[in-house]
Amino acid sequence: MASKNGKILLLSIGLVVCVMLSLPRVGEARVPFACDPRNGLTRGFKFCSTNVPIHVRVQDLIARLALPEKIRLVVNNAIAVPRLGIQGYDWWSEALHGVSNVGPGTRFGGAFPAATMFPQVIATAASFNQSLWQEIGR
Repeated sequence: MASKNGKILLLSIGLVVCVMLSLPRVGEARVPFACDPRNGLTRGFKFCSTNVPIHVRVQDLIARLALPEKIRLVVNNAIAVPRLGIQGYDWWSEALHGVSNVGPGTRFGGAFPAATMFPQVIATAASFNQSLWQEIGR
């Protein structure tokens, strides 16, 4: 009887493992990145063409976005717009105390491997270094 129960337990564990492995993995299904030349869905967008003037590209992108999408893209945690290849984001912080990938906000990797953190504006101004401001602006 013990061996029969052991076999049932082993089969049950095996079944649970198979089911868990077959479930879609969160984080693996990514929205295609906007303006990826390998992506046929986003390759033809005018806003992706670097040969088009910036103001035309901006107008094209704005025209493609629905009003609710525009509203959701001006906050720190935006939803993805898969049809345009725009990934969702959660920047979480204004980086006043540094850029971090800890906590509920910013995650680096994949399309966004890192970020640049400049000194806080008041600290930069206190340096009285005009060339520093010019360098940050580049």
